[in-house]
Amino acid sequence: MKKLTVIVFALCAVFSVISCGSQTQTVKADNTAVTENNSGENVKDISFAEAEMPAEEPAAPEVKKEKIPLTDSQKNDINKFSSFSQTKKQQKKFRDMVEYINQIIAIDPDFDHAKNILLFWRGQGYEELGLKDSAKVDYERFSQLKPDHPQVLIQLDYIYVTEGKIDKAIEIAERMIELDRADTTKERDFTLLKKAGKYHYQLAENLKTENPEDPEIEENAVAAIEYFEEYIESNPEDEEINNLLTFLISKFLDQQALKVKLENNLRSNPNDSRTIERLASIYYDEGNTNKASEMLEKVLESNPNDLKAVKKLIKINKNNIERSIFYNQKAIKLDPANELYNINLAKLYTEKKRFSDARTECTRALAKNSRNINIYKTWAAIYSESIGACETGIDYQDKLVFVIAYGLYEKSGDTRRTHAMKESGQVPSKSDYFTNNKIRLPSRECYKWINVEWEEVKYIETYLKSL
Repeated sequence: MKKLTVIVFALCAVFSVISCGSQTQTVKADNTAVTENNSGENVKDISFAEAEMPAEEPAAPEVKKEKIPLTDSQKNDINKFSSFSQTKKQQKKFRDMVEYINQIIAIDPDFDHAKNILLFWRGQGYEELGLKDSAKVDYERFSQLKPDHPQVLIQLDYIYVTEGKIDKAIEIAERMIELDRADTTKERDFTLLKKAGKYHYQLAENLKTENPEDPEIEENAVAAIEYFEEYIESNPEDEEINNLLTFLISKFLDQQALKVKLENNLRSNPNDSRTIERLASIYYDEGNTNKASEMLEKVLESNPNDLKAVKKLIKINKNNIERSIFYNQKAIKLDPANELYNINLAKLYTEKKRFSDARTECTRALAKNSRNINIYKTWAAIYSESIGACETGIDYQDKLVFVIAYGLYEKSGDTRRTHAMKESGQVPSKSDYFTNNKIRLPSRECYKWINVEWEEVKYIETYLKSL
């Protein structure tokens, strides 16, 4: 056996020489093997690394995985589980509901066929089961899919406030305000302004505790003030917010230091509307209404559609009827869906004894928002004030005009006012009616502006018949 092995090696060596000639291999300093044949020519250069491993093939281009369409069977399962989950939701069996929705999402995670409201339902289910973190994840994802869904915004608002994430709560509150302003089919929810103002105020407090020099303190304080001021326009008697406004200005804003800072900013940037508006507010607080108006007028010169500046001018000129009328009319052009400016005009025209014009503004306001009870209260005040415009004392015809106001207060739901009007004898009693039963409408010269065909005037007959 040994002899056979030697013979085989010898034959291999002979075959190698015959086919290639005598070869010599040396190793260079760079670990490259150089092979020479008997003629001294280099046959091949190759590194040891290359000798040990095959050459690396170029990477194949990444192929985008195509989404496989759902089968009819999968769609049927989604429909079936959706029906089951809705039943379990109605039965308040939230654990079962969540299980069915899990199966749906496993089949259709991108909601190509399934309704994405299921994600919101699952969030509610998790919340009912005490799984707050899972609920938040679903609410946040659903909010990305449906950013205008009001209920998920309410849920996230509550969660973020509970967690102390006021900055996130502010984002949600401001989104709710944006949606509320855009929705002309319902009455404005001014409490959202109050909410946003309180959140900014809370954040300013938190930042001041952490670092009294944080520049965001002033930004949040100013934002809170602006929201509160807008809220006060529709709720001027809210004592809490009026007090909070005063507190915010005194605690967070050094008016004099801020004034100097803003005046310096204005010298550097004379057309910066935000600086001008804030500086105008300070002048107004100081009682310098002329200076404040002058600055805001400058803003309108460069940007005639700056509603914020117009609103500030309305506030500043509230004691100047003519100017106030002008700015409310301008505001209506910029924000035609907002009935508040029509209500303001109605009040201003009433002061000027332009009663018919005042009534017209009330009808316009009502066409924009029939749920705003302040429209009816303003409307009623027109008739009450018109009685005072008559030179002679109160007589039965005046009581009939009070009846018109009474009917409008009744529409506003102000039972306290209607009760007081009856108790004080402003409206006719039974004895008044029997004594003056031939007088059915006001006909004095000072009531010529009243049209007997107006619906509110026809209420006189309804009231008299009820006596």
